[in-house]
Amino acid sequence: MIKKFALLLILASSLLFIPTFRRVEAASEATDTMVIHYFRYGADYSDGWNMWMWPVGGAGAAYQFDTNESGIVTDGFGAVATIDLTTNFASASSIGIIMRKGEWLKKDVDKDRFISVPATSEAGVLHVYFVEGDERIGYAIDDPDGPDRSDKVVNAYFSTLRSIRFTLTSVIASGNINLKINGADATFTISLTANAGTITIPTNVNLENTYTLEVLFGTELKTYDVTFDGIYDTTAFIDAYGYDGDDLGAVVNASTTDFRVWAPISSSVVLKIYDSGTPARLIAKDPAATDTPAQTIAMTKSVKGTWTASLSGNLHGKYYTYTVTNGIKTNELVDPYAKSAGVNGLRGMVVDFSQTNPAGFTYGDRPGSMLHYTDAIIYEVHVRDLTSHSSWVVDSQYDSYRGKFLGFTVEGTTYEGVSTGIDHIKELGVTHVQILPFFDYGNAVDESGSATQFNWGYMPLNYNCLEGYYATNPYDGAVRVNEFKQLMATMSENGLRVIMDVVYNHTGQSGDSNFNMILPGYYYRMNSDGSFSNGSGTGNETASERYMMRKFMVDSVTFWAEEYNISGFRFDLMALHDVETMNQIVASLHAIDDTILVYGEPWTGGGTILSSTIAADKVNLVDMPGVAAFNDDFRNAVKGNPDGTEDGFVQDSKTTSIINRLKYGVAGGVSLPGITTEGLSWGRFWNDNPSQTLNYVTAHDNLTLFDKLTYTATYAQKSGGLIKEMQKQANALVLTAQGIPFLHAGEEFLRSKPCVPSDSSDVCVATKYNRNSYQSPDAVNQLRWDLKAQDDNMEVFEYYKDLIELRKTHPAFRLSTAAEVEAHLSFIDFDDNSVLGYTISDYANGDSWDTILVIHNTGEFATVTLPAGDTWNLIGDQSGIGTEVIRTFAGGASMFVMENETVILYQGVVVLPEEPETGCTIFGINFGSVFYSMSAIFLAFFVLIKRKH
Repeated sequence: MIKKFALLLILASSLLFIPTFRRVEAASEATDTMVIHYFRYGADYSDGWNMWMWPVGGAGAAYQFDTNESGIVTDGFGAVATIDLTTNFASASSIGIIMRKGEWLKKDVDKDRFISVPATSEAGVLHVYFVEGDERIGYAIDDPDGPDRSDKVVNAYFSTLRSIRFTLTSVIASGNINLKINGADATFTISLTANAGTITIPTNVNLENTYTLEVLFGTELKTYDVTFDGIYDTTAFIDAYGYDGDDLGAVVNASTTDFRVWAPISSSVVLKIYDSGTPARLIAKDPAATDTPAQTIAMTKSVKGTWTASLSGNLHGKYYTYTVTNGIKTNELVDPYAKSAGVNGLRGMVVDFSQTNPAGFTYGDRPGSMLHYTDAIIYEVHVRDLTSHSSWVVDSQYDSYRGKFLGFTVEGTTYEGVSTGIDHIKELGVTHVQILPFFDYGNAVDESGSATQFNWGYMPLNYNCLEGYYATNPYDGAVRVNEFKQLMATMSENGLRVIMDVVYNHTGQSGDSNFNMILPGYYYRMNSDGSFSNGSGTGNETASERYMMRKFMVDSVTFWAEEYNISGFRFDLMALHDVETMNQIVASLHAIDDTILVYGEPWTGGGTILSSTIAADKVNLVDMPGVAAFNDDFRNAVKGNPDGTEDGFVQDSKTTSIINRLKYGVAGGVSLPGITTEGLSWGRFWNDNPSQTLNYVTAHDNLTLFDKLTYTATYAQKSGGLIKEMQKQANALVLTAQGIPFLHAGEEFLRSKPCVPSDSSDVCVATKYNRNSYQSPDAVNQLRWDLKAQDDNMEVFEYYKDLIELRKTHPAFRLSTAAEVEAHLSFIDFDDNSVLGYTISDYANGDSWDTILVIHNTGEFATVTLPAGDTWNLIGDQSGIGTEVIRTFAGGASMFVMENETVILYQGVVVLPEEPETGCTIFGINFGSVFYSMSAIFLAFFVLIKRKH
């Protein structure tokens, strides 16, 4: 007992000496680490969920969640990702983030979100919190402004005029679900399957009403305004809201400026007028900063779902936005019909174009004497690429023009005696210049930031506005208009037409795009679960088949053609559009000028829910007679697949499939004898018309031609100097084929895109060649005029230039119909797959040469027997192309053809005498003119007799 008491005494006394501990706050240190916590209701983190992140104004990349031996690391909140901020995000104060599944299979929250990075954090670690389906970002697990992990309604929308489909985050009894119409309880029936269900109402939906789904999760009531996604295509919706007017946007009149916007289900639309196009948040670099508009006007609901406001005076130079309320959400946005914008496209601008037009700009000016699509020779270039390199011009007074619209206006530029910039394009001799996207493509670059940023521009923001990054002053929306019109005037003065690269198939933003904030879900194709269909591979795809999206596209291209004299439109991922929309676009453009080109990529960038029966793809090209498409079958036959090790004809691959696809391209897609469907897309003749066939070997995508050939050539081919000859032959195939030839800028002087340290590994082939330079720096993308000046490069340039001149001089290479190709083009069987030969006969298309013979030999020396008949005149071989006869051969003679050599010969010629400036005039008749006219009649008669025989 005494021992026990002593023990207790010892224990009691020892407690007096137990040290006390308190929590010590970690010191605030420079933020160098970010920990992302992500909660998903189904805990399906291992299904490929990852993050796409980028420092604002910088390049993006994919980031994965942390893993251990058990899989994805989770904590009490959700999945965890630890991000080092000292490398790709060094000095970044704002980081963009998108939660995505796989490679853009799906986005969680269809908008770009931005994490604010403080200079210091506790222990240098920033914690941020995300919840599936919630737009908010939390900076602590209990952040009152952060996301909510409690159960909620995921989506609810009308799938028919009487049915509402909905999805919840958990399974709920039907008794806990209610529907209200304009705040009053509605009559309905309900069916449930797990956490989803369908509500049926007894009468058709009234589009003027607000339908609200109420769900009781435990003791918490959640509400969701039902959307009309599933009935946008119904006759009822189109009849009620299909607007056909031509006055959407801001229209300057004699004494007023009128505004009209289509927002059919909005309860309120407010017009805000600003004196500046630069929001306070951009000036202060503080997302919370606000500024007060000069005017705020409540718009009036008008016909067919439009809202209007009319303000006195000409508001040219003012900036404006719309604040639109749909259900419980109110958003300030830019008018989709805005015709210019402030910096970064954050506010639309009112434009009176009569005040922006420069001297020399004339409406309707399209140079040249083009009659058919096949008269075009297209040259694709990026605004920055043309003038960003130091060898473009040495005069420092033009430094501010580098990479800008005005760079196209500087003439007379040379480097070591060779032409550069626009003078180079003019010297090359092409007819059309296709410029990569120059509409406003938003936050792909920061217009207020560095002058050396680069992006191809395929993430649209404001379709009818010019990109401010290419203007010398991005803050004034009028400057870009004036400077681009200077570009157009200069191009016209030099005989060049301009083609616009348009990207109507998707937008750079999804849930927070201007389109979606005006009418959620309408302008996009949506999956049944409420997510965006992603046929573009960028997170969404637009619904061109919808009445008002179709109208927008037609209105937009018409605006560009009328206001800026655009002479053609290249449609990115055209197969995401529908046939009817493309045909309406052609009709509208050809009402302006029937030589305006319309063509596009007849494929998608991913799986789409658009019906294949109406997609503007290869299969349905036959239903779009005014639309042409890129012939990738021919492309791959010439030089192999775009980025891989596969060879094509010029690398000495000569399978029957390759030869067949070459013939298909040479014939302009026409099904001539000797051509089968082997190797053709969909196993069919999908063009069957030269005016619908764009033949090419490279474009801005993928490896350049030189890089592809260098990557795939054998040691013997490289050491034998054949890469240069392959480069020449590849586009000799293009420029002597029927159809529309297309050249990638720089391939005429061996352009390369070398990988640089900042390039990610996924864009580099064999660690050397950049196959996807969409956001790589100028060092990768710029045209190197100093390289053009080198001997081999100049040899290729001169060869291409002469081929172009040959094509322009001889209309036999430019047949515009299938009937003409069938009548004049024939293939020659040399019994050798190494040699492809064909003739274009009977003074085709009014040509002065009776028969033209083209022979393409691949990688082995060959001897061919020329067709019998009259003397053959050689005017083109590996040494060059011209119109002067190099050598003659008797009909039926043998001829040697070198490796990778293209030879061009002709047989028979009728030369018209030049019309004399003065002639012998008797009784008022100029006999020189009479002789000239009689010669022309004789030629026509001669050709007719020959064709009959």
